[in-house]
Amino acid sequence: SPIATKGGFLNDLAQVRLGVDQARLLVEAAASILDKGEEEGANPTSLRYVRMALAQAKVVAPKVCLEAIDFAMQVHGAAGMSSKITILPQLWSHARTLRIADGPDAVHLSTISKLEIKTQRAKL
Repeated sequence: SPIATKGGFLNDLAQVRLGVDQARLLVEAAASILDKGEEEGANPTSLRYVRMALAQAKVVAPKVCLEAIDFAMQVHGAAGMSSKITILPQLWSHARTLRIADGPDAVHLSTISKLEIKTQRAKL
């Protein structure tokens, strides 16, 4: 029977779809905040939101991309590891580079947490 009818495959595919949508929404939110910031002029609050949104997108998007490629490699079995048969190994390599190209996740996660603390303290 086709792999697309198997429960495990369907669950994993749904997880990939959720991740892709999450990443897309974070990137769109960051772009929207950047656009608003340009219209309204830069102020400290809007800059904080821009930094937060960009850091979130920089963590989630490459991670989700890697997860999707890894899923595809697993579905293809040993063929998924062969650059002679599929493009998946090259895609994985490029996606992995994205996780460190603009700073490692730890740097972005630190930015997110520090900005969140500032935001919550400002509410007190």
